[in-house]
Parts: sequence; C-alpha cells; structure tokens
Amino acid sequence: MVVALPVPLCLLLGVVVVGRVVARVALGESWRSGALALVDALEARGLVAEVWGHGAVRVRNPAGEPDADDPQGQVFAPGLRQEVLCRPRGGVLWWLWVWSGPTRSSPVELEPLCPVEDTVTAAERIARVLAVPFAGASTSSASSGASASAGGCG
Repeated sequence: MVVALPVPLCLLLGVVVVGRVVARVALGESWRSGALALVDALEARGLVAEVWGHGAVRVRNPAGEPDADDPQGQVFAPGLRQEVLCRPRGGVLWWLWVWSGPTRSSPVELEPLCPVEDTVTAAERIARVLAVPFAGASTSSASSGASASAGGCG
C-alpha cells in the first residue's frame, strides 16, 4: 500500500518503510540547513560526511578504513560508517539513527538522536559512535589502557 501526500514531488524527500507500508515524507527544504551545519560539525571532528537528498547525512571515520595495501581488509572490512535521517517527530524535525535490522531482510530500525537544531549534540554523539579508541596512540599506552580496562587482570 502506498500513501501519497498532496505535496509537489520536489518536496518529497525519501520513503519511510514500516513493515509493508510505504509512505512518502514531506520535508521541504527546512532540513537542509541543519544537515549542512551537521556536516560542518562532523568534519571539524575529523569525520567525512555528506548530505543525501532524501533527508539523510552519511558519515564515516577515515581512521576506521582498512589500509590501502591490505586487499583482504579492502574486501571484508566495512569501515566505520553511520547514517542519520531527518524526520518529523512531534512537530519538530529530529535526527534519527539508522541501525541495521536483525536480519538482512529486516527493515532498518530508526532511533531518535536529537532535534535537528541541536547540531553540537548530534555531532558529539555520532563522533562517539564512530570513534577509534586508540587511533594515533603509541603501542605501550594502548596496551596499558587495555589492561586497565580489563580490571588490572593480567
């Protein structure tokens, strides 16, 4: 079943799939300035982000990418990536986390992140999810941190 809204096609950005019901979401252009601000805030944190036309921002952490000279890593490592969607929630535009469903055939799961206008919170939370804990740390500090987090057990 497709639910169509009486909105010009240029204002329909994306399709929300819930079970078997497909509904178009009218976002207009109000989300775009929030998306561009989020991209700027994420890039300031060393992440790579891009705006997609269906109300999404896709983010990746270059520190989580496999080495260029590692063919197996290039094939099998997914890297650190996250997508957030902009959708209306209670009359306000919100960023929603996009999580994979439990199986390949499951629809994605959406979880509220924060209102679109709260760029700092969104960027901080996304950066935390995509963090590489010991990137750039020396081997000795990384290993001492690992044993400390294991409760000092050796």
